[in-house]
Formats: sequence, structure tokens, C-alpha cells
Amino acid sequence: MGTTLQKKITIEFDCQFRVCVAQSSFSSIMKAFLMLLPQLLEGFFQKVLVGFGEYEMVQERKSFVCQCCGNNREFIWKTRHGKATIILTWFRYITLKQLQVQCSACGSKQYITRTLLGMEPRKRIPEETRRKLALMGALTSYRVSEKFGNMFGWAIDKMTIWRSVQRVGAGIDFVLDENEVPRCEADGTGIGITGIAKRGKELKVLVQYKEGGGIRVAGIDIGNYNGSWDKLFQKSIEVIKKFKEPFLLLTDGDTSIFESLKGKVTVLVQRCLWHIPYQAQYALWSDGVKRKSREWLHVVAELTEICASRPLVDCPDTIKAMIESKKARLKKVIDYCQEKEFKRCVSYLENAREDMFTALENRLAGKTTSRVERLFRTVNMRVNVSKWSTEGALNVTKVRLAYYYNGFDA
Repeated sequence: MGTTLQKKITIEFDCQFRVCVAQSSFSSIMKAFLMLLPQLLEGFFQKVLVGFGEYEMVQERKSFVCQCCGNNREFIWKTRHGKATIILTWFRYITLKQLQVQCSACGSKQYITRTLLGMEPRKRIPEETRRKLALMGALTSYRVSEKFGNMFGWAIDKMTIWRSVQRVGAGIDFVLDENEVPRCEADGTGIGITGIAKRGKELKVLVQYKEGGGIRVAGIDIGNYNGSWDKLFQKSIEVIKKFKEPFLLLTDGDTSIFESLKGKVTVLVQRCLWHIPYQAQYALWSDGVKRKSREWLHVVAELTEICASRPLVDCPDTIKAMIESKKARLKKVIDYCQEKEFKRCVSYLENAREDMFTALENRLAGKTTSRVERLFRTVNMRVNVSKWSTEGALNVTKVRLAYYYNGFDA
């Protein structure tokens, strides 16, 4: 058995148990083994820890120091099987007899069990175990996580899983990466919060395009609808300034996003072309236009054609002609809506058209349709299970998105 503490050492581990098994069926054998598992784990952990403790004690310099005087050389054993302590392994809680040493310089005593395990003092759950539990709780409900664990021999309750999600999620931080593409999307979706009707808060997400394709999460926050995006962007302002190329921000048109960046950093804003015909349908509904009517079909069909992207066009003259054609066609749609007195739709399209062709005008490669909608489906598969506290929803979403998009390793 090896470790990376100082060098590999060999541990002789012999075990013998007496087990009464009623029959030779698969389930009977598995149940018998699960009964042995706590004893097996405890014996194995204890044997390995004592082995590494012995190895440490013969070293000139120890990997631990006296907590009182800082000595890291002279220690003597007090006990190899001292006061019991509880540790949560990947399977279940186990009880270990602690290793205690005494400093020869000042006489103070201290336990070195958690030091050898790489754990914080007085903590029962190692970080490796906590991250596994957090990922389980982020991928499915806490109750289902508990059930799955019990099915495979875990004796861990759903509250332990919940606490792991909160702790791990609170420690995850998203920020822009200056080594990736200077191109981002910002969008929000509703989250059900306990005590607030319907989807009471908005999950705001900033995602960044990756050099090799795909996206990564660069910021996340939960706040009010149409509220400030300052908290989401505050960690990314300095990173945006470091990019040598123009920084492009793709949005659905939420004006509060622009206010959070105004006067702080220069960005090119591109409206998500998928959102244009999609949100125009809501504007038409607000204007009382019947769905699938002749007027409705005309506006939606025209906007869909106008917003259709044409990849691989790199001729400046062709791009210029495309933009002029699209803008002229958009003006006709706006004039049509004015003629029909679709006031909400006119207002929406007037506000949108300034930033519809930013990427095309600046010859910036990449799609002009949002990829965040797929990310939100990933979010909703978890948060739609029930209503949450703001902090609980934020933490479980951070763990889930870190796993799917940022390489979170449990």
C-alpha cells in the first residue's frame, strides 16, 4: 500500500472475521459483507495510520510540528491507540483510536491522526468525502442521494449530503479566464424561492466561450428580476481590461446588464438573435395579436429570416451588403407593426436593432445565438424539484454547473 506523504511504505494487513451466513445467494453474501465493512475499514485505516506514524517518528524532521513551540524534530510516543475519534469515509462513519505524541522540547501532547490523514483539526468529514457527497446532492435530490447511497452500502443521511452541498458550493468561485476567448453571454432564469410566489428570484449567469469550443461558467448570482448585475460582473471587470481583442457580450437585451458595465469597461454588445423572434412573440401577445394569425405569422417569419446567421462569410463587402439588407428588412417589419399599431412589438424591436449585428459588423467569429438556454435546462432539472432558500439554490447550482462546465472533480 503506498502514499505520497514522504515515500511509499509497505503495510502488512491481515484480517480474519467470523461471519454467520444463512445461504449462498448473492444478496445474502452482500449483506454479510456490508456488516463486515465498518470493522474492515476501521482495521485497515488503523493499521495504515500506525504504519505511517511509526515512519514519521524515525525521521529527523517530522511532517508535523508542535502546536505550542513549533518543534518538528524531537517527539516521543504517548499512545498508538488513544482516545477514539469518528471519521466519515467514502462509505460510512468509522471509529479510530488516535495516535498521540509528546513534544520533547516543551512537553505538550497532540494527536497526529488527522495530520496524517490530511484533515483539518477536529473535523469529521474529509474534503474528498465532502466533495463526493456534494456532487451527489447536486445531481439529484437529497432524498434520492440518500437512497442511492444506502443501496450501495453508504450509511449517510440526507442532511449530511445537504450540508456538504452548502459548504462545497460556498467555496466555489467563478471568474473570467484571461486565457480563454474574450466572448461571453449573460442571461437569467427564474428560481423558485420559499415564501415568494412562483419563481421569486432570478438566477443570473455569465458564461465564457472556450478556446477549443464549448463554454465555461464565469459568474453566478441570485437576485431580483431586472435587478443589478454588479455582483456578477465585479470580479470580471479587471479581467475584461486585460483582453487585447474586443470583448463581446451576448445578451437577451436586459438593460440592467449594461448599467452594471457602463463607465467601467468597454464592451461590444450583441443581442442574442435567437431571442429576437422568441421575445417578439411575447410582445405580439401583449399587443393582443392572435397566435398564428396572418399578422403574427408575417412578423415572426420575417424576424426569423432576418436573424438567421450566415457562417463562413469573410468578405467585407458581402458582410456590409448583408447587414444593409437585414436592417432594411427589419425597418419594414417595424413599419408594418406601426401601421398595425402593435406598440409593444415596435418598442421592443426599436430597442433591439442597435445591437443585433454587432458581431457581424466587427467580423467576430462565432455564433450569435445564446448557449445559456441549454445551461438553464441543466439548472432547472435540479432546482425544479422543490422551492429553495436563496443560499441553498445558489450553492447547489454552483456545484452542478461546476461539474458540467468547469471540470469540477469529486
